[in-house]
Amino acid sequence: MTPAQFEKQIEPRWQKLERLMNDAESSKPKADIVELPATFRQVCHDLSVAQHRMSPQRLTQKLNDMAIRGYRILERRTAGGVEAFLNMMLVTFPQLVRKEWKLFWWCSAIFYVPAIVLIAITPHYPEWSMALLGADGMASAEEMYGHGSDLVETLRGKFGSDFAMFCFYIWNNVGIDFKTFAGGLAGGVGSLFVLLFNGLHIGALAGYIRYAGDPESLLLWVSGHSALELTGMVISAVAGFRLGLTVLKPGRMLRRDALVLAGRQALPLMLGAAMMTSFAAVIEGFWSPKQFAPVIKYSFGIVQWLLVASFLIFAGRRRAHAA
Repeated sequence: MTPAQFEKQIEPRWQKLERLMNDAESSKPKADIVELPATFRQVCHDLSVAQHRMSPQRLTQKLNDMAIRGYRILERRTAGGVEAFLNMMLVTFPQLVRKEWKLFWWCSAIFYVPAIVLIAITPHYPEWSMALLGADGMASAEEMYGHGSDLVETLRGKFGSDFAMFCFYIWNNVGIDFKTFAGGLAGGVGSLFVLLFNGLHIGALAGYIRYAGDPESLLLWVSGHSALELTGMVISAVAGFRLGLTVLKPGRMLRRDALVLAGRQALPLMLGAAMMTSFAAVIEGFWSPKQFAPVIKYSFGIVQWLLVASFLIFAGRRRAHAA
């Protein structure tokens, strides 16, 4: 095989590697980015063969430059440690939320619309919320949020301490996020069910308390942590729906390969959602039980919503523009 024939034979591979590297360095990598490591190894092999065959310096230099560039890209993508984790949480996570903005708003509608509707209609049609809560749910709501009830003492009597409350909330709420995410494997049906169920349940609970209990006690309790907890739940559904859409429409890739790629892309979304829910559990366990003036609690809650919105809208933009 002549040097010209060899170059013609390997040209499609290094052209593919160049395209994949350009894509990897962009802010919106395409689905076939998963092929980068294998293509990089093929081009490294071609470089070895070219050097062994004493190919023209122009070709070996080009392949060598591409190999160096590919190694640096893969090193950045696979870097570990605290710095990589912080980069994923503070840069990649909000970037992915913005990239999936359509899914984010659909999931928000699926969750919030039923909740708001139930809160609005329950004072006029309480039977809807009563049916959803059941007798035990209504009794529990009245025990914690009824007129004259002491919510904090009720919860401390149930859990024993603020720390025990925190442990329960982080176990329960993060578990819901992971169930919502895993439900995406069933074509998104599981994610839809968990998200819709929680929206209906929260709406029924808040609506029933508005009808038969003390709604201010509920507002004072949830105001501090609701921004993080509810947004985390919605984002975990976004990650689940991304898996579900990939199961239904894998594109040109094998469904297995497409699902692996979608899982890697959705993982920062899920981990970010879990971190938000974990911070919410800290607030719910240690801040919410404190007897501060209502204006302080409401102000704290408003600040939380503004911080969450600002983080998801603006975080990571400078890094994306630099890339």
